[in-house]
Amino acid sequence: MIPFNIKQLETFLLVATFGSFRKAAERLNTTQPAVSTRIAGLEEALGARLFERQSSTVRL
Repeated sequence: MIPFNIKQLETFLLVATFGSFRKAAERLNTTQPAVSTRIAGLEEALGARLFERQSSTVRL
């Protein structure tokens, strides 16, 4: 299992709360690609897909 970090968990929580990578990025003062990278790393570490991505929204 690949380790994950608190930033990835924080990012996951915000994406889940807002239903949007863009809104999570705004809240974190970072870019949408950085949020996507964090979520991809967390998904890889856990070996599971965490979100269903649909256009501009995401769902758990």
